Amino acid sequence: MVKTQGPLSGFRDLLSEQMLNRDEILGKIKSVYELYGFVPLKTPALELHETLSGKYGDEGDKLMYSFEDNGGRKVALRYDQSVPLARVMATYTELPKPYKRYVLGDVWRGESPQAGRFREFAQFDADIVGISDYTADVEILAMMSDAFKSINIEATIYLNDRKILDGLSRKCGIDTNKEFIKLVSTIDKVDKIGKEVVLRDVDKLIGMEGRKLVDKYLSISGDSNTKLDKISKLLDDKKTSESCAELSKILTTLEEAGYSDKLITFDQTIARGLSYYTGTIFETKLNKCPQIGSVCSGGRYDNLIKLLGGPDLPAIGTSIGVDRLMEGINILGLNSKLQTKTKVYIVNLSSSLDSERFKIASELRKNNIPTEMIYDDSRLKNQLSSIDKLGVPEVLLYGETEHQKKTFLAKNLDKGTQEEVSLSKLVDYYKTKFK
Repeated sequence: MVKTQGPLSGFRDLLSEQMLNRDEILGKIKSVYELYGFVPLKTPALELHETLSGKYGDEGDKLMYSFEDNGGRKVALRYDQSVPLARVMATYTELPKPYKRYVLGDVWRGESPQAGRFREFAQFDADIVGISDYTADVEILAMMSDAFKSINIEATIYLNDRKILDGLSRKCGIDTNKEFIKLVSTIDKVDKIGKEVVLRDVDKLIGMEGRKLVDKYLSISGDSNTKLDKISKLLDDKKTSESCAELSKILTTLEEAGYSDKLITFDQTIARGLSYYTGTIFETKLNKCPQIGSVCSGGRYDNLIKLLGGPDLPAIGTSIGVDRLMEGINILGLNSKLQTKTKVYIVNLSSSLDSERFKIASELRKNNIPTEMIYDDSRLKNQLSSIDKLGVPEVLLYGETEHQKKTFLAKNLDKGTQEEVSLSKLVDYYKTKFK
């Protein structure tokens, strides 16, 4: 007999309680996306290897699940949702611009599993393609702040710009992309390994003078506009100054619309490892659960679509790490504990009334009231115990007595109360209960 085993390391089975809670959360976020005019898109799990390779840096290429299919083609499992979007834009050039899409789907990365991080996980993305103006950045950031508000979670979005990091690299004397990636990757770890370890690694990479400059850069404090002004002066570079001014304009526009510096704030340590970013970059942390890291990140990637052979279209996007978000919700005790969406359960008091019970259930379902029936004829106490474990609020009792009187008993398990109701008022009774 073959021994039953669990899923592979880094992969999970998600049971009903997890899926129902997840669907409830994502449904609220989806409503926010659609409020901003975004439309759905689905792309394949598999892409040609050449489509994905080279877009995520050396580390990303190492983590990619790639193999040769039965047709001898080298393929790879989707690593994120941004590169497939770029491929779509390169394929379907007739799509309207701006193109605002959202997508929910799994991605795969062969990294070491840890709390909130798996080898197969879901991303919930939204992107605006075809707009280079800063207002697209403003809209993405505002939308994500609204998304977290919709699920009653306090979160802060930390904002930076790839061009500021470019300016820092120039000031450090870095003139190769390889050294730039190493510097950015090092700064990106400051939250995990601490400033002193980062500075030590910077010293090894570019020497003491570079270390001193990075130290000054990382030590700048104050509100967002103050920090941007100080960085502009520190790096003393025209392109960097323009980037600082643009970020300041983004933040000022957001603040005037009610998104304070506490909700969306500048943070010069945000570095984002993916190599295709060209401008605004951001990460999002849960204020009361920062230890799980960023639950939502993104940025501007204006060259990626052209890189894949499509039109030269600017783009900015955001990505929620669904599994990490749900991990945070679980740690904070905010999950709803849903095990079913059933609102009414009809117990079995007499098997001879099965057809009548099914007729009642059908009537409720036709009126959008989720209803189930007990199939066996076990003791009523056992039936009620099973229903109570599922968290179903309302139980409908219909036996021989109720059949003769053309009534039913509506029992609330939470309150321990019940009342007799005419069958003619069945639908109205439960519609009033669940309105």
